[in-house]
Amino acid sequence: MRKFILIAAVLSISFNNTAQSFDGAYKTRQFVNDLYQLDEYIKRRNKGIDFQDTNTYTGTPYNNPHYLLGNVYKNDELWANNVALRYNAMADEIEIKESLTADDTEAKVLTKSPDVFVKIVNDIYIFAPYKGGIEGGGYFMVLFEGDKIGLFKKPKKKFTPEKKATTSITRDLPASFKDKPVYYIVDKSGKYYELPSSRSKKLKVFGSNKDAIKRYVAENKLNLNIEKDLLRVVKYYDTF
Repeated sequence: MRKFILIAAVLSISFNNTAQSFDGAYKTRQFVNDLYQLDEYIKRRNKGIDFQDTNTYTGTPYNNPHYLLGNVYKNDELWANNVALRYNAMADEIEIKESLTADDTEAKVLTKSPDVFVKIVNDIYIFAPYKGGIEGGGYFMVLFEGDKIGLFKKPKKKFTPEKKATTSITRDLPASFKDKPVYYIVDKSGKYYELPSSRSKKLKVFGSNKDAIKRYVAENKLNLNIEKDLLRVVKYYDTF
């Protein structure tokens, strides 16, 4: 959990003072080269869809369809302040551009590294490697970090392709993106435990404390498939 402790420490710094020292650095070629993956402009056509053409689908492939202001950290130090960021849940990538007014053609993909994390408004995204490597790893949102465990969220999307009308009485259905997040309990050693989708199976994750958690859920009329309720239960469990 060292990563999470350091995240808390970094977020306690004075953004204004630190930002001044990085403001000039942001505009240097070296900084930009370090921050971005040097690839072509993001022209997502995943699943045969142009993500920019929002008239061709419902929902969104992004956690938020709009770029929002945020900060980038590397090695637990503020690296870029008030840059425009957006999380692409389908591609599992952080898209970044210098400002909200910058053209989207200037956007690049943030380098994937466990040493780099971002804060978009109030949401913290960290990159967790898989078996020590970048390939297979992914971004997670930190919902809670307690003394014993943390609750992380993996934003995922269910994609349904466009469906053309087959008869005169049916209509075309556009492609769609639907939120299907997956939640993880993270222990102090940094191990991730995926939570099952069903409420009853989620209770089993709490092991010998399952009955106590079940009583707490019932007494407070909580639904473990609702994020705010799950978060409340995890915070309670962390006090055991």
